[in-house]
Amino acid sequence: MKFQPFILERTLEDHTSSVNALAFAPTGNYLASGSNDGSLIIWDPVTGLMKNCITFRNPILSLAWDPQHLKHLYIGCKDGTLALLDNFEFERLEGHATLLTGIKSSVFTVSINEYSGSVAICIGPEVHLAKEITPVRYTSFKLLPSPHECSAKLVDKHVRGRALTFTERGAKLVVAYLYHGVVCWDVNTSQSLWHVNPIHGHQIMYANISLMMSLHAALSLDHKRVVLSNLSEGVDIYLVGQSHPELCLKYRPVSEEKNVPLQVTFILGGSAVVSGSTDGKVPIWMATSGECMQLLEHGGRFLFVV
Repeated sequence: MKFQPFILERTLEDHTSSVNALAFAPTGNYLASGSNDGSLIIWDPVTGLMKNCITFRNPILSLAWDPQHLKHLYIGCKDGTLALLDNFEFERLEGHATLLTGIKSSVFTVSINEYSGSVAICIGPEVHLAKEITPVRYTSFKLLPSPHECSAKLVDKHVRGRALTFTERGAKLVVAYLYHGVVCWDVNTSQSLWHVNPIHGHQIMYANISLMMSLHAALSLDHKRVVLSNLSEGVDIYLVGQSHPELCLKYRPVSEEKNVPLQVTFILGGSAVVSGSTDGKVPIWMATSGECMQLLEHGGRFLFVV
């Protein structure tokens, strides 16, 4: 299939601070964006018009649409708040920190099991599975074990889950950790099925992981490959369960001060990979050859989320 270059269609500019999260609704009819300024905006991606805007007291870190209830949007915040937007009407899940985990910490990512309706949450050092007990009230029913350490050389050994997604009809949960690689868990037994242990010495893989979605790592549609921002030289593509990359896509940060994890995703049915950047240019590579097909110019601005 011949690569067709992307062109700029429109620019949405109502946030007043950095955008941390973007999520298209399952139908593609809406685009949600969450910012450091605490604002959540629902857009019509065709017209560029704002459908709704809600302001939280703390930065928004994660967004996830419910694949079963197409107008349900989960919002995770830095202060531990987990909120639900239902048909564009806001409801806060009261007492989230106590109800779900017993801790008050940042909600880094949320994923919904479309088959069971359960919700997986990376909050602080823990990964929880929760279920709805009454409308918009959830309780945790399982806490995943801590992953094995990747390297004895790690200075910071704290477990920090940064991304997750359900696979295999909800039977498996893939979790990406800041210092502990990527682990696929059996949801029923809580056993580790495979583990990607990155080759980079720092072992840092600040990642959100999702099927074909815009996050710091992504799982291919066939569940065979993981692409991740390696916080070193660019982006790596791994075969699941392997700890040496199949392909390295080089794109160095502008400077050490700007060397931060960037969001990546598979596009075009998994045939290409796109990544954020620190120099205002969004690179698009072919996923098989690693050839850079296009650089999307954004005026030199830092591009964290794509």
